[in-house]
Amino acid sequence: MTVILPAALILFLLATLFKISFIYSVSYVLFGVYLLATLWSARVLHDVRFRRRCAPRALHGDDVEVVLEIENRGWFPVPWMQIHERLPVALSSPPFFRSLVSLGPRETRRLSYLLHCRQRGWYQIGPLTVSLGDVFGLSARQGDVLPAEHLTVYPRILPIDELGFPSKSPFGQLRTPQILYEDPARVIGVRDYQVGDSPRRINWKVSASSGRLQVRKLEPAMTLEAVILLNVDTSDYTRQYAYAQTELAIEVAASLANHLVGLRQEVGLLTNGVDPIGEPVPGLVGYLPRKGRSQLTIILDLLGRLVVVNQRPFCMAVRGEMKRLPWGATLIIITSHESPELLETVLPLRRAGYNVVVVYMDYPNPEVFEEAQHRAALLGLRAYRIWREGDVDIWRQHIRAVV
Repeated sequence: MTVILPAALILFLLATLFKISFIYSVSYVLFGVYLLATLWSARVLHDVRFRRRCAPRALHGDDVEVVLEIENRGWFPVPWMQIHERLPVALSSPPFFRSLVSLGPRETRRLSYLLHCRQRGWYQIGPLTVSLGDVFGLSARQGDVLPAEHLTVYPRILPIDELGFPSKSPFGQLRTPQILYEDPARVIGVRDYQVGDSPRRINWKVSASSGRLQVRKLEPAMTLEAVILLNVDTSDYTRQYAYAQTELAIEVAASLANHLVGLRQEVGLLTNGVDPIGEPVPGLVGYLPRKGRSQLTIILDLLGRLVVVNQRPFCMAVRGEMKRLPWGATLIIITSHESPELLETVLPLRRAGYNVVVVYMDYPNPEVFEEAQHRAALLGLRAYRIWREGDVDIWRQHIRAVV
């Protein structure tokens, strides 16, 4: 295109100087081709529509299909169009999708590619860039036609027993003589009907056999919320293990949240990590306890997006959040290792009536952990150790099976 216009001008000047009608004709043809090519490429770019379909969330290990739909709504064909989509290195190799297509009038083309979700994170898909031209191959236009979208890959979620915890969770639910409510799932016998009892609690079979109305006797219980307090400050971890252990800590938090929600417990998450789509806050980010799968979804969304930090004190932030924590909650603290500052934070929580469980991520030596576990038991705390080389062999076998 940059050559044909000067050539047409030069020929027009020569025709004017020498009065040669044939050169006039050639210059007019070149001018016509130039105008047609310019209008063609401009019209095609206006008539072509682009759509991208991609799931906003994915589980660890999933293969996510991204579909690009290209529709030519005009009557001009698209002789050639090059599609280029930028992709994250962690999900695709090479880190782009490229294709060359042509479209006839009123034609729709669908292209697709796969993203391999092998690492949790918040990933940008796109933007989508196209280059297209006219039928003469003289004019080309290029630009971004679709903005970037984001895909959240959740952390790996494993059963509690594979993490070294008992299969029946010790978190969240306690039996109590103080009747806050009676759990309809815990029937411990029957008793005589009393005025005010709900008809739905009448045991008609036993009533018929005894000759008087009997109602189900339920065990008094109360549900205590569980709050996961997650430390991802890399400066608290051993330097050479910091990245691996903070990522493992995030997976432990996701597994605990999934387990507790499966038990219909109220669970929340607070962490000193950074949420890239949230407003910066001085303390901990996250959510207070609630029930339901929707709560698990927002927790996993946060853990998928979470950015690990450096020099963002965890214990100080936990002390600052004490007023927000629900009374009597079970606090599951996931951190690196035992420290005087941690114990100074935990003991006031114990005295305030919280049930505290500590999960240590940075104890490669089991004997050193046993000493820390013994000290925790003397203070009335339960301590667990999760270390990738000893406790997560099953995880590595699972990864090898997937790959």
